[in-house]
Amino acid sequence: MKKPRDNQRSRVYAWEKAVTNAFTDRPVFTTLDECAAWLEPIWRAERSRLGRAGVKMPEIERPSRGQRRPLAHHDHRITLPRWARNPWVILHEAAHRLALSGEAHGGRFVGILIGLVARHDDRDAEELMRRADEMGVKYHVRSIGLVPDRGPAWHVENVIRQTGPLNVPGILAELESRSQQVFSLPQIRGAALSLVRAGKARYDDKKLLLVA
Repeated sequence: MKKPRDNQRSRVYAWEKAVTNAFTDRPVFTTLDECAAWLEPIWRAERSRLGRAGVKMPEIERPSRGQRRPLAHHDHRITLPRWARNPWVILHEAAHRLALSGEAHGGRFVGILIGLVARHDDRDAEELMRRADEMGVKYHVRSIGLVPDRGPAWHVENVIRQTGPLNVPGILAELESRSQQVFSLPQIRGAALSLVRAGKARYDDKKLLLVA
């Protein structure tokens, strides 16, 4: 049979590079066993929702000689080069094995991936969908499933983690420059205070910084 065209593969790859640094940062996991141990509870939690109840998690194996890209194989294996041993890439390959639609990087796959990274990699689904819309990446909303509601404190913490210490007006300006959900100055100030009270951040010279 003729293999169906992977019409939006290049767009999906461009979208991923725009929303995550998973392809340039150092790997999070050292061994394949660590990758498998991290994915196993996620696979069990997700498989029933996607019609894969009872299906065991794919084996995570070493890549073949010369293989530089991670792959989800049709015989239900995932092979990961060393650089790809991080949550986003692992969930990308798991999404292929959960989608099983024969569409490769089609809308159902992207929807599943958005749901996975929102629930298990601390990503903002609304932001991922907004960027996908901007870049012409199709996704099935119903495939995403329920995702965490990201409030002001999450956005503030995320900005500080990515940019470094900022004062409250600077945080607001950074959020507005990213065209993310618009918050008011009092909301940002309250979110910063909640992070300080929770022991996640502190002020230094009027700038908010995260506590290790």
